[in-house]
Amino acid sequence: MLHYGIREFQRALKTRNVKFYVLGIVIVSVIANLTIIAFRNYVYGTNDGTYGYNIIMFAGGFFWIPYYTTIFISDMVFGKEYPDPFIKDRFTRRLRRSHLYLGKLIASWMMLIILVILAAIIFIGISTLFQMSTDSLSMDVTADFAVNLACAMPLFMAGCAIAMMCLFAFMQKKKAFLAFWIITIIIPRIIMILGAEPLSIRAFKFMKDKLLLTPQFTTLQFYASRDVPLIIITSVTYIALTTVAGIIVFRSKKVFNPVTEESKNA
Repeated sequence: MLHYGIREFQRALKTRNVKFYVLGIVIVSVIANLTIIAFRNYVYGTNDGTYGYNIIMFAGGFFWIPYYTTIFISDMVFGKEYPDPFIKDRFTRRLRRSHLYLGKLIASWMMLIILVILAAIIFIGISTLFQMSTDSLSMDVTADFAVNLACAMPLFMAGCAIAMMCLFAFMQKKKAFLAFWIITIIIPRIIMILGAEPLSIRAFKFMKDKLLLTPQFTTLQFYASRDVPLIIITSVTYIALTTVAGIIVFRSKKVFNPVTEESKNA
């Protein structure tokens, strides 16, 4: 299973979608820095909130943006076509459907790690280049950003797990992407609205504070609000539930078997 996951990771790494994703990281990083420069030069002047360290410090609160894109990472590994469990090669001949699913999930996490590291290097590098005139990017700020990123990794892994479940649940990619964004964006936003002021419905407030993943991204930028145990517990729970659900769905799917179909037509 691990060998299969590594093979799928290596295969996905060669696809052009990886290049598009990295290009997106570059574009977002440039836009973020240009926004800071525009605020500094035309709106707030040289006030606090417009220096280079601010963009790094507040970046942790915007990690929900890459979280919403984890389905693109999982899709790189998933492939263009729905996996056919009847097609066997030297990597898959002894693997069951559950093993194939877990192999894909492991590969998506490997891809996630690589892209997160690349994103961190690109973001810090571009920010250093754009904010060089302010001389405000210190090693302490960069180190704190790295800590925030490490704390967010379980949440990103949960996002990949949710994405993989959706991809295996639907034969059509459009439905899988729609289901993922309903689960990660629409439903959490509705719960957050019902659980926040002025409504503050108790059940939804509890779900907002203790069960949802999305609100936890806003706590990452400050040490006092960062709840690492909650991040780990909720992320592991989401990973376990979605993985079990995805495997059950995949095992029940009637996937096309070319050998069987040819024998029927003969």
